[in-house]
Amino acid sequence: MKKSLVVLAVCLAPAAAFAQDSKTYTNADLAKFQVPGAYTNEDLKRLPAVPVQRSAAAKLPEFAPEPVPTGAMQSWYDSIRSERSRLEAEVAVEKDLVDYSESAFAGDTRSFDVRLGYRAQARPLIIELMKRIAILDREMDQALDEARKAGVSLDRR
Repeated sequence: MKKSLVVLAVCLAPAAAFAQDSKTYTNADLAKFQVPGAYTNEDLKRLPAVPVQRSAAAKLPEFAPEPVPTGAMQSWYDSIRSERSRLEAEVAVEKDLVDYSESAFAGDTRSFDVRLGYRAQARPLIIELMKRIAILDREMDQALDEARKAGVSLDRR
């Protein structure tokens, strides 16, 4: 314990000595020593004012976006929405097959229907389909934002 205190004291001694030497210098301290090129507050007050530009140097032309046809944006949105609906239907079919595989009717070894354990096989597919649906949701939001920016209202039904 004593050794650790001695080591701690040895390590902190330079820091304590340096902390005592730190000092804030003012303009009055400049009289004690000369620093070539150092400015005082009076020197800074004597400098000329910095010119400030009051207005823009050049007027830029107004930006007018190209008009986007409503039909093109609506068809874009509809194509995204139909793809999303198709993927939702595929997820529903896979979930129905999983439910069937866990029912009492899924034990027939003579049929080609899904059997117990299909949930583990279908999991990666269902997760991938859910990711694609999430991506299409973002694309639909992007299409709606671009339509709003262009001043076009889309049918979201």
